[in-house]
Amino acid sequence: MMKKLTYTRLLNETISIYEKKGSLEAYQFMKENAEKVDGNEAQLYNFQYALAAASDLKEEALGIMKEAILDHGYWYEYYYLQEDEDLNSIRSFKEFQELVELCKRREEDAKKQAVPKLTILSEGQNQPILMVLHGDQENAKMTSSVWNRPATQGYTLAFPQSSQIQFSDAYEWEDLQKGVQEIQEHVKELSSHNSLIIGGFSAGCRVALKAMMEGRISVDGFVFVAPWLPEIDEWKEAMTSLQNTNISGYIICGDQDDDCLEGSKALSAILEEKDIAHELKIVKGLDHEYPEAFNESLQRALHFLHKRK
Repeated sequence: MMKKLTYTRLLNETISIYEKKGSLEAYQFMKENAEKVDGNEAQLYNFQYALAAASDLKEEALGIMKEAILDHGYWYEYYYLQEDEDLNSIRSFKEFQELVELCKRREEDAKKQAVPKLTILSEGQNQPILMVLHGDQENAKMTSSVWNRPATQGYTLAFPQSSQIQFSDAYEWEDLQKGVQEIQEHVKELSSHNSLIIGGFSAGCRVALKAMMEGRISVDGFVFVAPWLPEIDEWKEAMTSLQNTNISGYIICGDQDDDCLEGSKALSAILEEKDIAHELKIVKGLDHEYPEAFNESLQRALHFLHKRK
């Protein structure tokens, strides 16, 4: 049975086709499917014009770029536009250079105006709080649409959005300490009397774990999906701080997730060694994305954490 095409799956599949079969097939696949998913439209345009340019479809690539930048008002990182090899075929065009300069101005303005944000949903008195951090090149709106499910009813949901903007509607946690500081401030804003579970996807998990390890936030448990933890081995000693805190965790990762499977296993091994209650759920056939039956996964995760309290 064909898996439902989601935004993240479309990006992953397009990259896979590009690596195996080349830019033209990847471009055709993205073009056919871009309108079928909800996600960051600026990113979908970016994939299309970059793959068209890489396939030497110069006029098509420039047309898509104009539509994204002039018609929709999106912008892309100046450094990326100047350096990405996929764009080499259109780089000498005057129109391309004009679009790059326009993006540069928009990027400067966006970075000046960027501030950390917190979206709160389903707020109720004395409800436990579930705060979830987006991944890189994502935003709070995308994350809330994934986590706001039947399984999380009865929770106040909080979705931080990083102040580090990479391109239109795409935020990242490149500066880890800055991210930790922002999360600490958000937690202070929320009621300190309610129990707090922290969740995250990919790079969001890295920020959450760092904030927990440093004692910058106090949480009852965590739910990490596809956690990207490049320094996990270096953090082993620092994670001793989580012992004797009654914290428990639930980790979900796909067996096809080349970037995050080893880190997930390493995190589980350290938690085991430190005698911190947790469960590692490896999902068969899953790449770097949320499981298809995410509501059920969340239900199991929250039930596991609740049992440990």
